Amino acid sequence: MRLAVIADVHADIHSLHDALAQAERLGCTAVVCAGDLVGYGLFPMQVIDLLRERRIPCVRGNHDRWAEDPNMAGSSSGLLSDDALAFLAGLPRVWNKVIDGVRVAMCHGTPKSDMDSVVPGMPTAGDVRRWLAAANADVLVVGHSHAPFMLSDLGGGLIVNPGALLRDRAGGAMPAPVIFDPQKGTFAQAQAAPRGTFGILELPGKHFTVHLASDGSEVPVPVVKTGIRDRRG
Repeated sequence: MRLAVIADVHADIHSLHDALAQAERLGCTAVVCAGDLVGYGLFPMQVIDLLRERRIPCVRGNHDRWAEDPNMAGSSSGLLSDDALAFLAGLPRVWNKVIDGVRVAMCHGTPKSDMDSVVPGMPTAGDVRRWLAAANADVLVVGHSHAPFMLSDLGGGLIVNPGALLRDRAGGAMPAPVIFDPQKGTFAQAQAAPRGTFGILELPGKHFTVHLASDGSEVPVPVVKTGIRDRRG
């Protein structure tokens, strides 16, 4: 099975349409969304309507939680109907499903908090195992950092981030994505991170790639094993 994974759509309906079309072209038979459907972008209602129409499983991100608050940066307050707000409020914090014998889970930040970022280079083997155990998962899909990566545990567990689907935003500052440099073994914020990306998770083999929503082309993704640094591009 080829599962398309998207995250941090941030009300960008055009990028969402592109990603869904490319995912179908590349043979994906299902799609999931790791949160932050709204905020920053111009079309929050259209994004929610399309995700609901396609019955795409979503988890709630921090911007979805902040949707009613006009004081939060990039908030979609005032742009959403009561029904849309109720939909966001009802999204689960963690989503789980067994696919081809693989336990797949999804959250926005970590299973503990939608404000925590999983950043390659920082987690220990214990952190990775703890997050996977908390989500009852062999593979955990996350978002929030706006940067794609694949973090693998030597025991076979996997944490993946497809990067931000958002390409176009309205006014207001947007945090720079966090990028891990496997050559230097350090991480930093980087404005040059690819925008408008989605992931494809192949199961049961747990092969993960990241693609541009615009044309489906594959982009390099940092691959980090706990205690071992590598890069596939």
